[in-house]
This record gives sequence, C-alpha cells and structure tokens, in this order.
Amino acid sequence: MIATTAKMTTNLRALGLTAGDTVCVHSSVKALGNVIGGPRAIIDALIAAVSPRGTIMMPAFSGDLSDPVEWRHPPAPADRLDEIRDQLPAFDKLRTPSRGLGLVAEYFRTYPGVLRSDHPQSSFTALGSQAKTLTAGHGLDNRFGPQSPLGRLVDVAGKVLLLGAPHDTASLFHLTQHLVGVYPTIYKAAPMMVKGECQWVVYRDIDYPIEWFDSGMESLLTARIAVSGPVCAAPSILFSANESVEHLVEWRKFNGFDPP
Repeated sequence: MIATTAKMTTNLRALGLTAGDTVCVHSSVKALGNVIGGPRAIIDALIAAVSPRGTIMMPAFSGDLSDPVEWRHPPAPADRLDEIRDQLPAFDKLRTPSRGLGLVAEYFRTYPGVLRSDHPQSSFTALGSQAKTLTAGHGLDNRFGPQSPLGRLVDVAGKVLLLGAPHDTASLFHLTQHLVGVYPTIYKAAPMMVKGECQWVVYRDIDYPIEWFDSGMESLLTARIAVSGPVCAAPSILFSANESVEHLVEWRKFNGFDPP
C-alpha cells in the first residue's frame, strides 16, 4: 500500500484525532506501507491531523547513556566497564540521539521547533501549543512518574497513538507503576554535564515490568477506552491518557499486577 500525507491524515482523523488534540505517538514506518516522503510525510500527517493548536509528543529515549553493567543487547565486556564509562559522552538534549525508537521518533527529535525534556535516558520531545508544559521540569528521579511528561500528558487530557507500533511501546503504561502501590527504590546512573564537567549522576527509580502490556491493552479495547483502526497499512490504536491510566490502575490491582 502507498501511504501519503493526505491519506494518513484522513485515516488519523477517522481514528479519532481531532484539531487541538495533544497526542503521544509511537510509530512504525514499515507497518504503514510504502510511505511517500518517509518520516517527514508521517510527521506532516500527524501535525495536520491535530491542527490547529494541537501538540505532538514522542519518546526520545537514550538508554545507551546508562551504566554499561546493565547492558544486555549486547552486554558490555566485563573487563572494559571502566573504559566504557569514561568514554560515554554526557547527555546533550540537542545532540544526543534517540536509540531503538525508529526513524520517525529520531527525525522528530530534530524537527524545527521541537522541545526536549531533560532526562538523560528517558526524555520526551514535543511540538505544539502544549510542548513546553509537557517537557518542562522532567526531574531525574522516577523518570516515568506523575511529574514526568507522561504525568503531564494525563494532566492535559492527552491521547496516545500506536501508529502500527506494538503494545509494548506504550510508554504511558509505565506511569501506572507509580500508582498501583509501593515498589522498592532502585538506583541508576547516567553521564551528565555538572559545572562544566562530565560526571556520572545517580538517580532514584523503580522497575517497570512490561509482561502485562498486551493483556492491559486488550482490556482497554474491550472497555472501549481504546479504539483500533487502520492508518494506511498500519493497524493502529488510539486511547485517552487519563481514562486509560485510571482504568489500568484498577485493572492491575484486580488482576494481580500490583506490588506484593
């Protein structure tokens, strides 16, 4: 299937995106088909679907800016951990690329006017009327918590769009981990610029299991909080951020996906 900006815009509107919406997008170029214009055409379609005064948000994660002892794909050589730590560049929200998120998210990171939050591993980018609200004040601790861009997406009654992307990319689901109960604190570190020098900065976090994401998404679809439909060749899902978080917190507690 040939995917054009006009066709994608029409399909996005049919799925439920409207003028003025704020939407966090996870996407797959391959799923859309033969996209004429590539990532630029996809961004143009998203902007057109929520114009005027809408806002597009995307993850810009840089998980490689982490302690190499945590690396798994591939693992870091045990005898070179100190060398790797010394050579990793500090997070720079203008220059640090995203990792493992696909062509659209990385293209959007560099798109004119896009703002990026300050977290060295789990930043988000945004463009539009709510961009500053979404990306400002992203603290180090609890990177997916209520004070993160995900929490602010709920605050502004935003939406989430899986544009041909799998269920396990729905980063908003991580927010529920902070709302279902108390999890043990863990500590992570990332290289950051501190007073003009690159330093490894430690921050507090929790674990974010994803084994429940598929069944959680099915619950949203069954409850009609999420709707599914095609955008060109891509099976896509759109859902309300605040309604889905409220539903999933109760659903997780009932189904045993809450802390012991």
